Amino acid sequence: MRPRRFRLDNDFVRVLLRVLIVAAVVTALIAVETTSRSGVLWRLITFTYQANVLAAAYYLWSLFSARVDDRVGIRGAVVLYVVVAGSLWNLLLTDYSMGYTPPNILLHIVVPVLVTVDWIVVRRRQSAVRWWQPLVWLIYPAAYLVLALFVLNRAGRRAPYYFLDPDSVGMAVVVVNIGLLAVFILALGYGISAVSRPRRAGSLPSAMS
Repeated sequence: MRPRRFRLDNDFVRVLLRVLIVAAVVTALIAVETTSRSGVLWRLITFTYQANVLAAAYYLWSLFSARVDDRVGIRGAVVLYVVVAGSLWNLLLTDYSMGYTPPNILLHIVVPVLVTVDWIVVRRRQSAVRWWQPLVWLIYPAAYLVLALFVLNRAGRRAPYYFLDPDSVGMAVVVVNIGLLAVFILALGYGISAVSRPRRAGSLPSAMS
C-alpha cells in the first residue's frame, strides 16, 4: 500500500503546485490591471509577462490533461522562460522598475520558484530532454529579441529592457549583451535538461515518475 499512497501524495503535490502557479499569475495580472494607470495590456510587450502568461496557460492545461506532462520539451521551455525572466529582473532590472511590489514578487520570484520545484519534484511519466531541445528553446527568446530591436524601437515604444536598447547603451553593447544572454539561456537550458534525466530504478524519486 505504501507505493500507492506515495503516488497519491505526488498527485496532490502536482495539482497543488500548478494551482498555485496559475493563481499567482492571475493574481498578479489582476493587481496590475486594477492598481496601475496603464493597466496590464501594455506590459504584455515584456518577456516577463509573456513568459508568465504562457506558464499559466500551460499549467492550467496540465490540470485538465495529465498527458501534458509527456511533452517534456514544451514543459522545459516554459520553465526556462519563466526562470530566465525572473533571474534577469532580479539581477538587472529592479532599479528600472517599481521594485518589489506584490505583482513583481509574484511574477519574478514566486512563479519561478514554483515552476522550478514542480520541474524537480513532479516526474510522472517524464522522459529526458533531448540534447537538441535546449537549442530549440532559443527560438522564442530570439524572436522576442527581433520584436524588441526592430519593432518596438522603430515603433517608438522603446525596448522594454535597457540592455537591448541601442539608444541607452549603444549598439556594440547590445551585441555583446545578446551574446551573453544566448550563453546564459543555453547554459540554463542544459542545466534544466540535466535535471530531467530519469533516475535509477529503486531510488525514492523514481517512484514519482
